[in-house]
Amino acid sequence: MKRKVISSLLALSMAVGLVAGCTTVASAEEGGTTTTSYGEYTEENPYHLVFSYVEFYEQDDAARQAVQDALNDYMIPTYHIEVEFLPLQFSDYQTNVQLMLSGGDALDVMPIYYTYAASWINMGGIYDMSELMETEDGQKIVEALGEDNAYVGQMNGVLYGFPANKESVELGGLCMRADICDELGLTEEYNLAENDGTFTEAYDWSVAGEIFAKVQEAHPDMIPLYMYNADQLNRFADFDYLVDYFGGLDLQADRESTQIVNIFETDTFKTAVSTLADWYDKGYIYKDAATDTQGTATMMKAGNTFSYATAIKPGFLAEAEAANGCKCYVMFFKTGGGTDGYITTTNVSFYNTGIANNSEDPEMAFKFISALYSDPTVMNIWQYGIEGVNYQIQDDGTIYYVDGEDDGNFAYHQNTGWFMGNQFNSYVWNDGSKSADYWEKLAAHNDNAYYSPVFGFMWDSSAYATQITALNNAWTTYRANLLTGSCGTANVDSTIQALNDALYASGLEDVMTAKQAQLDEWLANNQ
Repeated sequence: MKRKVISSLLALSMAVGLVAGCTTVASAEEGGTTTTSYGEYTEENPYHLVFSYVEFYEQDDAARQAVQDALNDYMIPTYHIEVEFLPLQFSDYQTNVQLMLSGGDALDVMPIYYTYAASWINMGGIYDMSELMETEDGQKIVEALGEDNAYVGQMNGVLYGFPANKESVELGGLCMRADICDELGLTEEYNLAENDGTFTEAYDWSVAGEIFAKVQEAHPDMIPLYMYNADQLNRFADFDYLVDYFGGLDLQADRESTQIVNIFETDTFKTAVSTLADWYDKGYIYKDAATDTQGTATMMKAGNTFSYATAIKPGFLAEAEAANGCKCYVMFFKTGGGTDGYITTTNVSFYNTGIANNSEDPEMAFKFISALYSDPTVMNIWQYGIEGVNYQIQDDGTIYYVDGEDDGNFAYHQNTGWFMGNQFNSYVWNDGSKSADYWEKLAAHNDNAYYSPVFGFMWDSSAYATQITALNNAWTTYRANLLTGSCGTANVDSTIQALNDALYASGLEDVMTAKQAQLDEWLANNQ
């Protein structure tokens, strides 16, 4: 759903605010000075901005400082902003940000994981960027993300963050050993060697069952399908879980419905788990799947596993082969067949880039965010460091480590464009598995999907924390047995019933009612 109505309302509200004497205006550069509602900044007197992000890979401190200096060599004269990196570890990211927000520490730009948004908004920790979207900097973000995605990070009327520009579509498939596919004629039958990564044709999951039967007959000691104790329901059914599973939309049954249902009572859910249970009974699924945590790469490298269910995208095969230690093929599967995946709010609005209310000048913070989405130089320096020092440009325009460095000994290399900013506006990092047009392929991959009818809605569960905890405990009790087929076909109905009894006893009805009420209000304001 487009946000043109919202944009018009925002423009109107800003005009009204200005007439009423509101002080918030767009930042503007005139005569070498950047003026905001909060101050004036020049190259000699730049705004000092604290940029917090999660550092997923260990970096060398001196190298990071050199990259920060290089970024500021560009940022200060161009934007009158001096950036201070504040990297956080994933394990303590939530705790540290929350302490900074509550303690009033210096903080401007920060990552916002979608499940933390409600509590940080409710504590007054997040700056609402709505009023800045009609500025030139705001329009650069809209141009980069598209109007839908630019406004997806909203809750309770607060525009709290922008998603990374990345691949977001959910496609489920199988990664399979190429040698077994070749041996059994599957490569030729399904044109597996011709797959170019666009995934425009899907097979019904019943076809996978036929393939597993052939593998089992030819190799009775091989596991046709490795599954483990992880949640892979979205590989086998289309649901918009609306954040937490407890009341969602059955997109498999109706792509247009906005009526929240208990997904665990739907025919779609029963069909998915019944298929898995049938495969388990036939010996297609790893017998210890409900408790196993080894992971797909370990099992594929062991040589006794034919396939595993996975999310797929262009470039998937090269990454999978590197992890699995063998040549692989991939097939796109979808219940009922079809040609598209789906996109929900949380597919897109996973990690978001927002502004802390601690910021001394949120307009300058917004200018920096705009640069992350519109200026390739800013994104490339933060992500990859300094050309010739941390990376080199290859003949095809992609980049890779400088000579002597690799994944095991690099000094600086973030490579987390999927996390914050505009990945599609940066260099393609090419370890031999990517081509120069990789971002174009991912963008096309996103186009091969339909949107949830409530795309943009984010459920605020903060008033139901006790119930959500109890519901998660109930789901965890039964999840592994159902989603690995380990309950067996004879126990599918009874296990589903036991799950639902536990959910309703834990407050499911109250949560669904509140979620529907929030959704109805959102729909009234956004349609």
